[in-house]
Amino acid sequence: MTDVSLGGWLENHGTELGLVRVGNQVNPADYQATALLARLETGEGAPPVLFERVSSLQGSPSPFKMLFNAYASRRSVMRALGYDGESWRDLLEQLSQLTADLKPHRLVERGEVQTHVFVGPEVDLRDLPWTRHVEGEGGPYFTPIVVSREPGSARYNLSWNRVMFFDRRHVGVHISPRQLWAFQRVAEEQGDDLPVALVLGHHPGFNLAAASLTAMTVDEYEVAGALMGHGIEVVPSISFGSDLLVPAHAEAVIEGRLLAGRRAVEGPFGEYMRYLGPQKLSHVLEVDAVTYRDQPTILEVFAGHQDHLHAHLSIHASLLAAAKSAVPQVVDLGWFKGGGPTTAVISVKKSAAGQPMRAALAVMASGNLIKQVIVVDEDIDVFDAQQVMWAVSTRVRADQDVNIFKGLQGSLLDPSHPGFGTTSGMVIDATWSLDGPRAPIARVPDDALARYPLEGYQMEKD
Repeated sequence: MTDVSLGGWLENHGTELGLVRVGNQVNPADYQATALLARLETGEGAPPVLFERVSSLQGSPSPFKMLFNAYASRRSVMRALGYDGESWRDLLEQLSQLTADLKPHRLVERGEVQTHVFVGPEVDLRDLPWTRHVEGEGGPYFTPIVVSREPGSARYNLSWNRVMFFDRRHVGVHISPRQLWAFQRVAEEQGDDLPVALVLGHHPGFNLAAASLTAMTVDEYEVAGALMGHGIEVVPSISFGSDLLVPAHAEAVIEGRLLAGRRAVEGPFGEYMRYLGPQKLSHVLEVDAVTYRDQPTILEVFAGHQDHLHAHLSIHASLLAAAKSAVPQVVDLGWFKGGGPTTAVISVKKSAAGQPMRAALAVMASGNLIKQVIVVDEDIDVFDAQQVMWAVSTRVRADQDVNIFKGLQGSLLDPSHPGFGTTSGMVIDATWSLDGPRAPIARVPDDALARYPLEGYQMEKD
């Protein structure tokens, strides 16, 4: 991958992806951006949309542009990772390998992201173009990448978070219980605020690193370097110097501190579950500085739609890798179309009893997101819900092939059990038994289809 910035990516791939440029003045805080995005979305995705003139939260013209739908189609996601092919399956395989080729970040003297700098009393978050995505959200939002550094360590974490506007120097940050959560807890127990940077725009591949299910000990700047093919260039932050390094080629950065002992009501928000994520007590960030490059473009996600769901490609690849690690006979894993974000569908070329269950448990154990797994034979397309349900309908005996698990940690965003309570899980083994007969599938012979092509007939429509 040769692109290092969002602008470079748009220049190299915008035409191929059908980039739509909107020249009208648009107020994203009044649903004006997402109303257009909703009309452009189809079952196959949507093109990237660049709003070239957007209003600040105060209604005045802002110096920013806004890009949505960078992840709204599979091809766009592929190009975000520098993948020139068209096979989603091959990309998932390559992504698992790429994320293992960690590349350390590189410190540089100057970053374009610090061309314009506002600090302390100069900061007014109302000057930025915030978005209201869907009806019922608790306020205007950004969907940035949060950069944090582990207290007492040089290890960095990248996480994709929802951030709600509170006032000119404060925002609410929803944090899931993973690395950023752990970093904040360590700092808070010591009575300290946690310095963080909100990256409002970068190369789309950088953002995908923040959605990876990496081990808790991995430096995610290095994961971003792996996905982009080169070490991420970083510069000392304006507020914290070398204690917090920020991406040099970012579009805009908000620097601040997650305040120890402070929580405030944040939400609801249109989550990738395609429901409103619940209102909750979230962490409070006090802003110390805002920096941005010339003619900056904010990369924003169309919350609750395909742009939001496809942005979790890295999780999809991580789940496939977990399943194959446990059971090498795993062929494929579907997530986006195979059952929704809490349900995975695994296909396996079964060679021994018990493999479907082992693969399913490996996926469920890889994080707190997946609570239901359907395992099918290799003849089933895991991305075709009709085929998957056909397998469930014709190959499952509920008393033997359905297993229920109680007391599982669940996702905070799962609307079936909001909050920190436990959930239940289920594994459906929809594979044929190895020691029983398989009913033959009713289909026309392949050689007959080849001998009698459609083009050989004269046909008319009434």
